[in-house]
Amino acid sequence: MKRLITAAIIMVAQMAILAAGAAAQPDQNSAISANGSLTREEAVARALGDDPGVSAATESVRAAQAEARQAGLRPNPTLDVQFEDFAGSGPLSGFDGAEATYALTQQFELGGDRRARRTAAELDADAARLRAGLSELDLREAVEIAFVEAQAAEAFSTVAQSRLQVAKEFSDAVDRRVRAARDPEAARARVAARLAETEIALETSTARARAAKISLASYWAGAGDFSVETVTFFSPSPARRGSEASPDIALVEAMRERAGAQVEIERAKRVPDPSVRAGFRQIGSIDESAFVVGVSVPLPIWNRNSGAIAAARANQRRAEFDVAARERELMREVAYLASQVGAVRAEITAYADRIIPASERALDQSLRAYAQGGLSYIEVLEAQSALTEARERQIASLLTFHRAEAKLARRRGALPSDNVQENSQ
Repeated sequence: MKRLITAAIIMVAQMAILAAGAAAQPDQNSAISANGSLTREEAVARALGDDPGVSAATESVRAAQAEARQAGLRPNPTLDVQFEDFAGSGPLSGFDGAEATYALTQQFELGGDRRARRTAAELDADAARLRAGLSELDLREAVEIAFVEAQAAEAFSTVAQSRLQVAKEFSDAVDRRVRAARDPEAARARVAARLAETEIALETSTARARAAKISLASYWAGAGDFSVETVTFFSPSPARRGSEASPDIALVEAMRERAGAQVEIERAKRVPDPSVRAGFRQIGSIDESAFVVGVSVPLPIWNRNSGAIAAARANQRRAEFDVAARERELMREVAYLASQVGAVRAEITAYADRIIPASERALDQSLRAYAQGGLSYIEVLEAQSALTEARERQIASLLTFHRAEAKLARRRGALPSDNVQENSQ
């Protein structure tokens, strides 16, 4: 179990190194690659280096580590100074007959309080490190999804541009045929309306692409005046490797360990902690002095901390159920996302290998046949629509794949794959 937590903490340390490298980047322009297009890993690195939530999680780790050091310290001794038998009446008037006692009192923790307290604090520090790692994984997932959405919006805009170019060329061809009285005037009107729709679609897709980039840049408080690369969008990478232990499971495991440590803390409190007092007393009335010692021990008669122990044990059992519940939940999520990635990958392959090439050939043949008078303009418009719809469905499938892959990587605690980094470079 400790091995599980340790493996997850090592993964968190690797992520901290990545975040530290991101923080070392000088400005927002460093998030742009040499070819002027933003890559996924550059976007993630910029977000990790600028996100206040990551900084807050880092400070939480430092606070927990400081508390762990504090928990291992012994109780401080107490200095007691006491004056008595002075400023009274008769022989006790003034200070000549006063008695002064100077003593030190030290509490001794006999029930293992300090060891149990230190163990619990160290487990709190482990949990803080795991939470910090999870916050970075959550941020990475959010940025990656925002990035692939920007890629998809850019791809939709490219499709709209291609569609507009073909629509303009076809509109010119129809116009020539109408002037030659080879097509009715209605053909020109219908194609002109389709051209206007295509122009509006391009304006809409361009605005959506700009909005998607602005949304992405908000993760590092930047502007959306950049382009995103789309090579990796159309070339899905292999599944990223997961960590040895899921950080989500490691966290609930750590909380279970922490609940067990709390039981030990409450059990240690059952053992009375005596306090030893030692010092000396000056007796002014006879001008003599003597040593004083004393011991005080709480008597566990009315309160043996049984209620706190019972509550701690109940919380420990609850933590056991939390681990089992989180494991089942994570298994369901991973199984669903993995099946979704596999199914969509097959769909993407079908679009790339069969559907898109067939639709492109159909449009090319339709245009040639129309130029030769073998097809009507309506059949060409249908071929154009079929190709556009196929390309848009392909982009939608790719977006579904990348979203699911990012979510799956988050739940597996996966670091960036070598393939993604090489494509980014």
